[in-house]
Amino acid sequence: VRMESLTETVLQLSTSVTSLQRQPAPVSAEPRIGLPDKWNGVDGRPDGLLATLDMLFECQPTKYTTARAKVALLTSLLSGQAQEWAAALYYNKSAACNDYALFVEELKKTFVPPSSEVEEIRF
Repeated sequence: VRMESLTETVLQLSTSVTSLQRQPAPVSAEPRIGLPDKWNGVDGRPDGLLATLDMLFECQPTKYTTARAKVALLTSLLSGQAQEWAAALYYNKSAACNDYALFVEELKKTFVPPSSEVEEIRF
């Protein structure tokens, strides 16, 4: 009787495993978003880069769960002077490396001229 019970249990488990294997893999709820081009801190402004990252963080909340992960991704998308600036913050253990909003604020302060200077450049 015990052997029959074990055999029946094994058959049930085997059927369950086969059923699970036939089910399609779950579709990720988070869309894939392409990363923007790197920004060097000199050419243009970082607005497009930052907007794309904001959308990415909004659409993939489980992938970038910490401020440090967000800063790391942004840093990986910097080149030239901007990348050197970010490396200096990192090696100097700046608080901005653990606070995405602060990091973005510091980036803008360093590389984006105030609007009055932009107006002067246009004329």
